[in-house]
Amino acid sequence: MAPVVQGHGATLVDAVCDALAALLNINADDVDLRLPKGAAKDFPGEAELHISVTVKAAPAARVEKLKPVKEPRVRQERPSAPVIDEPVDPAELDAEADAAADFLEGLLDALELPGDLKIKIHEDFAEIEIVELSDGVLIGRRGQTLEAVQELLRSAMQREFQRRSRIVVDVEGYRARRLEKLEEKAKEAVDEVLRAGEPVRLEPMDSFERKAIHRLVADIDGVESRSQGRDPARRIVIEPA
Repeated sequence: MAPVVQGHGATLVDAVCDALAALLNINADDVDLRLPKGAAKDFPGEAELHISVTVKAAPAARVEKLKPVKEPRVRQERPSAPVIDEPVDPAELDAEADAAADFLEGLLDALELPGDLKIKIHEDFAEIEIVELSDGVLIGRRGQTLEAVQELLRSAMQREFQRRSRIVVDVEGYRARRLEKLEEKAKEAVDEVLRAGEPVRLEPMDSFERKAIHRLVADIDGVESRSQGRDPARRIVIEPA
């Protein structure tokens, strides 16, 4: 039996399948979504939520594009920011933001959740914040449910626009508060590196968080930063320049 989102009258599987099918203009029966064993018991607040989505009707070559890019195990790889496939076209970014908003509205409707959307367009990405929710159902423990929603949206946008998604989802300012704490920890790490002359590893972050920390460190003399590891455990190392 599919896991039920308690108190909202819809299964998580059915809701997400319906939202994906509506966005991609395919039958919901052609979308196969599975949750890990135990997610039904603890969703949404206690378990790590990793969702696997497969569009069964899509050609194999297109389904492959939905998979996260596997990065090589290179310890010294040092991108200063997430890779951008091509220069950002403002019109394309607006179009992707509109499509992402439609996807999120469909997801909220399918889960019978309240909520409004706030869209903010930045230079190279767009941020969509879901506000006025009744509870933290879309955040989850340590933001794990929010990360699952982000991954669903990323996959849908990548499929529709055939390029890396440039949309960040936030719920009730959770990401903004988290980024503020990460920046404080990064500044403390910089002070430690300058004092002791030894590298400091920060906690795992997503690509947008890493980009913000790379920019912060780049503005400080005497230190530099690099990314290490593979998602979802990819993190930043701050070391002497």
